[in-house]
Amino acid sequence: MIRRPIIAALVLTTAFSVSLANAQQTASFKSFTAFRNVVPDIDFFASSRQAIAPYEKPAGEAMAKLKQLFGANLPKGAIFICSTQVQKDAVYEPKVIRSGYSWSLTVETPEVRAQAMLARIKSQMGGDVPAEVRDRIQKMQPEMMANAQKDTVTLIAQQIAYAVIQTLMDKELQYRSSRLDDMGKSPLPDWLDIGIASYASGVNTAFSYLKQNMDQTFPIEDVLSMARPFVASASGQNGGGGRSGGGNFGGAAGGGMPGGGQGGFPGGGRSMGGFNGGGPGGFPGGFPGGGGGMGGFGGEGGQRGQRGGQQRQMSKDEQDRTIFDGQALTLFSFLLEKIGIDKVKELIKQAQEGKETREYLSRPDVLGSDFAKIEEAWTAWVKAQK
Repeated sequence: MIRRPIIAALVLTTAFSVSLANAQQTASFKSFTAFRNVVPDIDFFASSRQAIAPYEKPAGEAMAKLKQLFGANLPKGAIFICSTQVQKDAVYEPKVIRSGYSWSLTVETPEVRAQAMLARIKSQMGGDVPAEVRDRIQKMQPEMMANAQKDTVTLIAQQIAYAVIQTLMDKELQYRSSRLDDMGKSPLPDWLDIGIASYASGVNTAFSYLKQNMDQTFPIEDVLSMARPFVASASGQNGGGGRSGGGNFGGAAGGGMPGGGQGGFPGGGRSMGGFNGGGPGGFPGGFPGGGGGMGGFGGEGGQRGQRGGQQRQMSKDEQDRTIFDGQALTLFSFLLEKIGIDKVKELIKQAQEGKETREYLSRPDVLGSDFAKIEEAWTAWVKAQK
């Protein structure tokens, strides 16, 4: 016969467990409305359903492709769409993780980034922002905002892939979105991390640069085992340097892929970036900034700004990273086409177990051991892509 105190303890323990589970499922965050499972395994937090609409399809497609490769049980994440500075300041990652999520991403809308850029300009100019500049930022044209929104959506789709890969591979990982570029967080070789993320998100910002510089590529055998080239971060937040996105705002969440986007300066980090440095509908008569200062505001009559953004050429490290990223994403797509998704999944499984990807690819039933021939086939394949 079970005594009453024991029964009471069991009831209390059960109630606590249910309460904890409900807390994880119903976690709320100040200034946000929760939109749960809009995309399977992702909860969105935003001001309105309209704010998350642009992200639903890309996020859903990225998660679907990741499930093709890794199975249905992916780590659950939260994405915060910040439409105001107050919302941005309210996001606290440790609380998000304690609420039961494996990863989180914070998205700043173009409006919020415009406000932040205005504040940085004010700081750099000693508190005196010319009225003309302030008015241009505050009255940004719809086309420019749409371009910035598109860049943000593209970047977040890629970040979802990195976040899922990293937290899936390491259940104990203390996730930090500022370390997304740290390939060391995943046991997979760097080229495979980048290839998978590019495939899942559809991001191929390094492809154009790769095609223009095929004479500078690394040997495929080296790509399979080498670390992603290091680029010092302009923001000082991580060793990752720029990410994809680039252009309009110098990257949606911390820098643009060298050579990517529609303006600003390559790999712009977080320092001023550049508003669509010279694109159509940009700010007339932009600043001539460059390097780590204020990027171009571009537009008609804004060629000064565009020239200023172009003054900063990519460093050798940035060039190497962009080439590597281009090779990684094209090699992964090449493998999908040549050996099929089942063998690619087996390749990923072998890599998770710490086995060399070169060994798997050199098998007679995969690509074979003649890597000179493999490189020729890959090169021809890349040149045939548009």
